Amino acid sequence: MKQRRGFSVIQGILFDFFGTLVEYSASRVEQGYDTTHKLLLQHGIDITYAAFLDNWVAVSEALDQWSQYTGCEYSMEQVAVQFLHQVCPPPWPRPLPTQLWMSYVHEWGAAIRYIPGVPALLQDLSSRLRLGVVTNTHAAPLIHRHLRDSGIAPFVEVVVTSVEHERPKPHPSIFAAALDRLGCAAASTLFIGDSYEADYLGAKTAGMQVLLIDPFGSTPVPAHEAIGSVLDLKTRMAHTI
Repeated sequence: MKQRRGFSVIQGILFDFFGTLVEYSASRVEQGYDTTHKLLLQHGIDITYAAFLDNWVAVSEALDQWSQYTGCEYSMEQVAVQFLHQVCPPPWPRPLPTQLWMSYVHEWGAAIRYIPGVPALLQDLSSRLRLGVVTNTHAAPLIHRHLRDSGIAPFVEVVVTSVEHERPKPHPSIFAAALDRLGCAAASTLFIGDSYEADYLGAKTAGMQVLLIDPFGSTPVPAHEAIGSVLDLKTRMAHTI
């Protein structure tokens, strides 16, 4: 199978998730978290809604910095535990940290929007190529649920999340793990994502061919390696075989 327009032989495609296969908001506050706040109040933690969000964001941002420094991934369970330590000394009910992060993630995920045409695109590609997902996330169940609910899951053979792998993109080991599970060499695998550093540079360093979703041309990516949407892949792959 030969890919024209700058691509060599392609046997598999790895996709980023957020901003690539689904639309989403990266904000930690704008989605609205009334249910999560009420959960805290129900457990006797007297905190205003504003203070709850301020502390949650502060803990999350501190963990972001830790992750960038160490190259390790953190989980939403860690966010919840550190948040609780900050606003209310233990002991807490044993299930509270898990209940807290699951509630927060559910409300955060309400802003995720499925892109019409993506399942059909992946169904078509999966008849010729091996497909997988490699994504940064602090909550793996969120990814698996939305892959299933969006109709994408049946066409994806491999799902590698940073929280399960314990290393986020652009760490080379997460790409290596995905390639190993996909059973494709890096040089014959195409990676598609929307982050210049995590996806484009990370996948390039791993030896993959890359397309970056960059509808406004805001990154220093050559034109032949940029697309406006994942749906543009249909045209790019039209001459694959």
